[in-house]
Amino acid sequence: MKRKIKYLFYAINYLLKTKILRKEIPFIGGIVINEKCNLHCKQCDVANRNIPDLSYEDIKKGLQIFYDKGIRSVFIEGGEPSLWRDGYYKLEDVVKVARKIGFYLVSIYTNGTFPINVSTDSVFVSIDGLKETTNDLRGNGINIYDRIIKNIKESSHPNIIINYTINSRNESEIEAFCKEISKIERIKGIFFYFHTPYFRFDELFLNLEKKRQIIKRILNLKKKGYKIFNSSACLKGVYKDNWIRPSKICYVYADNKLYQCCRALGNKDACKNCGYLGYSEIIYILKLKPSAIISALNYLPRK
Repeated sequence: MKRKIKYLFYAINYLLKTKILRKEIPFIGGIVINEKCNLHCKQCDVANRNIPDLSYEDIKKGLQIFYDKGIRSVFIEGGEPSLWRDGYYKLEDVVKVARKIGFYLVSIYTNGTFPINVSTDSVFVSIDGLKETTNDLRGNGINIYDRIIKNIKESSHPNIIINYTINSRNESEIEAFCKEISKIERIKGIFFYFHTPYFRFDELFLNLEKKRQIIKRILNLKKKGYKIFNSSACLKGVYKDNWIRPSKICYVYADNKLYQCCRALGNKDACKNCGYLGYSEIIYILKLKPSAIISALNYLPRK
């Protein structure tokens, strides 16, 4: 509860400084602690590139850079973060040092194939469709879906959220997936992204018109009561394609380098067709759109 109150006060102070005093202050940081992953997802081009993991000291350095910039919300990313090691340091040590430095909100992105027992405020688990589709896209035909669902059900974490990246292969399953996931009590909701052509336009890419059709379907699912954490304000903004990118409110620290917005900065195709709706969601939170603010409450500390 104390961290939740601190974060709320920080958010109010952030809005006062940025809205009234017109200061440019980044809001969120993503730290890529490793590039190694036990999966070889068809839509991923950033894992297993023989880039060394960050050391524990590197991670502290990156987190401190974020903190000194005024960021108080951080996402731990990979690769697969559960694989990270530095001597006797493990993933939970990264969470602890982030707390020690002073971050109010610490979250993680994981593929869910390892037990979920980390103490972050939120755990975002990537599942990209029903069983057969997820196994094809993320498991190369191996049944990882059942393992992920088993790990979710056996976890005691209070805030597990599904990340579903929509592409041409899985867009037809969105409604069925929402229905299936709604049966699992441990899952608090779903957050949708769109496939981004970071390196090329491939068979998974969806053009803007197709995305607009899908957004209408997601908005309809929200009306039906499914726990979809994308706000209506953000979805409508993406539909209109008028949200600003690249963003000055986000930073990524990877390979001991600091990137504003993301590592694809300067890639016009990726930026124009960005499907990373987490960034656009923040934009509408800071615009004080009610639905975005309500959605943001899902990520606050539960204790």
